[in-house]
Amino acid sequence: MRPMRPRSCLVLSALTATLAFGCARSDTPTAATGDQKPTASAAAEGSSPGKKHFGAAITEATPTALADIVREPAKFAAKTVRTEGHVKAVCQEMGCWMEIEDPTGLAHVKMAGHAFSVPRDASGRRAVIQGTVLAPAEGHDGCAEEAREATGQVAKVQIEATGVELLD
Repeated sequence: MRPMRPRSCLVLSALTATLAFGCARSDTPTAATGDQKPTASAAAEGSSPGKKHFGAAITEATPTALADIVREPAKFAAKTVRTEGHVKAVCQEMGCWMEIEDPTGLAHVKMAGHAFSVPRDASGRRAVIQGTVLAPAEGHDGCAEEAREATGQVAKVQIEATGVELLD
């Protein structure tokens, strides 16, 4: 007869599986690449507002207005951009996506490869995003549907973020 595994091992195994496959609602789970290490953790959730950084460093010096990306998404497809907006909604499962907006439009932002996440209570804060603008056909997944349910809108633009900075 085999010895029983301690409960802590089972819980750790379940947690590891969840983190490796990201948002439970995603139609196409992806394992974290391991290339990027989060620079802030879930422990930052619930802390007072201030400047917080998640994912890779934001190195793009020239900002691109979210309005420009929303107006002509094909022009920016597959390009790395730095943009900003107010966080309208965040994935309540793991913080693996968020919706940012400005007065001109809305963008769905997913964290690249689920390699990092943002605090689930980040709604209402201003965010600077660096990432790749996805072609419209690339952006349909379970997380985008969850975002539509949370906001009542469908974002025309999707960005795969490599770095996020929450400002206020």
